Amino acid sequence: MSLLSRHLSQRRWPAAPAAVAAVLLGAVLVGTPAQADPARASRPAQADGSQPAKAEGSQAAKADGSKPDKAAGPVLKFHVVQNEVGLPQPAESDPPLINWGVPGDPDGGTAKDVVVKIDVSGISAFTEVRGPSGCPDDVCAWPVTDIAPDGYSGGLLEMSAKPGAALGTTGTARVYATSTNATVIDTTVKVTVGAVALVVSRLPDTETAEPGSTLDAPITVANTGSLTAQGVELRLGTSHELGFAQRFSNCVYGTTDPPSGAGRPLPEAVCRISTPVEPGKRYRLSTSVGFDVKKTALFEFVDFEATPLAATVPTSAKNAKSGSGSGAGPVLALVPDGSAPPSESLTDRWRWIVNAANTADLDVTGDTVTADPGDTVTLAAKIRNDGPASVDLITADGQISLLVEIPKGTTVVKMPERCRVWKGDGGSDPDPDVPAYLCRIGSPFPVGKVATVPFVLKVGEDAPATTRGVVRHMSEWGAELAYDTNKANNKAFFTVQVTDAAGTGGSTGGSEGGSAGGSGGNQPQPQTIAPPTATAGTTGAAGTTGGTGALARTGSGGMSAIAWASATVLAAGGALVVVARRAARRPVGA
Repeated sequence: MSLLSRHLSQRRWPAAPAAVAAVLLGAVLVGTPAQADPARASRPAQADGSQPAKAEGSQAAKADGSKPDKAAGPVLKFHVVQNEVGLPQPAESDPPLINWGVPGDPDGGTAKDVVVKIDVSGISAFTEVRGPSGCPDDVCAWPVTDIAPDGYSGGLLEMSAKPGAALGTTGTARVYATSTNATVIDTTVKVTVGAVALVVSRLPDTETAEPGSTLDAPITVANTGSLTAQGVELRLGTSHELGFAQRFSNCVYGTTDPPSGAGRPLPEAVCRISTPVEPGKRYRLSTSVGFDVKKTALFEFVDFEATPLAATVPTSAKNAKSGSGSGAGPVLALVPDGSAPPSESLTDRWRWIVNAANTADLDVTGDTVTADPGDTVTLAAKIRNDGPASVDLITADGQISLLVEIPKGTTVVKMPERCRVWKGDGGSDPDPDVPAYLCRIGSPFPVGKVATVPFVLKVGEDAPATTRGVVRHMSEWGAELAYDTNKANNKAFFTVQVTDAAGTGGSTGGSEGGSAGGSGGNQPQPQTIAPPTATAGTTGAAGTTGGTGALARTGSGGMSAIAWASATVLAAGGALVVVARRAARRPVGA
């Protein structure tokens, strides 16, 4: 049973429509449900062998996918989490589901008097169903409702195999609806007694992969179900700084669709392996699947999962514009490798973390301008990735950010939307009267990329002759970036030279104190980088104010060294993680 089915099985059939909508539309649905031999026809298993009678109210979609012909009015289309569902035999306490949803038609107005029904006559001979109406005459019905253009309706139907039902028995349930003014495009769900439950091995994290090397992924596939899978669809998705070392002839190479990995398409291979996978057995790949660790690698990963082979050629791996499509290498197959191991070593889907022993030199610069008291000036802070690694924090916390201090004697007129007030414990809403801002740069931040953060400032009448504020990079939580080991260019200044200044204040600014990190490059294990220890500032002659520590006293508010909130929060009994370089993973199926 898939992860999604297991999650939903705790909920009864009258599920809240919003909850069902969130499950159906709010995430990428992966995995093929349990099935028997996909070559078998999906004929219902009625006693007389006939097809279930088609109920009233719905219309099938045309062959070209267009809407059916009907007078003007809304057109509704069903979505189901799984088009094929396997029933454990004997039945389990966690029953499989037909999980359906139907969104409104944004262009067609409100659908009136919608009654959703599921015709279970094609599966009733071997399946017990539990629906909202008791399912008289093998038809389960949900209460009448109207579905607005931006509305949604959904529900669940629980199923279990009848005692004695033979493994492999299969049939079809039809999901449809009636409406007084809408056309509803129905759908079907194939139901089979028994289940194919394919699981993959959990690979331990690789913490110090060498850029330029190739890593082998010893992936295994096991079947913990009760039916034989007639083949396997193996999906391999990677972060951008890993590459497929070999392209197999029975794999299609392209990008993920829908996008994954923080909403971005990622490289993917979809391999159709014809080897049957028997219940209770484990299989290894006939040839090791290798991944090239690029020179630009830093925080990388490989996602993989195995599902029963679909009956059609996969379309979810879109061919890229060049050099993609099927590989020219050998055929990838599965080889028997003993019995299925204990379940704790297996999972539906796994993310293999591959951290490279690499660094990224992030170079920070700040503008210098000359102005008169009362002038409005623009100063830009810039950060550039000088490599060798690209920074793409899909699997780690602590997005790249710039801390910008506002020079004393100036006020903020305009700031980028990405910037928020920095008070030592994260960002908050913008405030022109606060002298320090955290500007989120984010990722991906590849080698050579430059991010610019412009501030518009007004020079006050009492501004000193030279005034400046520190600009430096750090994580969004205030921690140093451990993978940037070149500390010499991590900090710059906003500098304003004021002509005809009222005072002889000299320069105002600050400098960072102690820094964490060494010359060893990225050490890719979970780590919390303590903030620099602030030390007292010094006041010199002619109004010169300097300082050391995390943040010197600068700006119109005379902001002191950054108040790191860790000790305060912990003393209050809270649990604060200033930064965890790698986010806690929740592997699918864990």
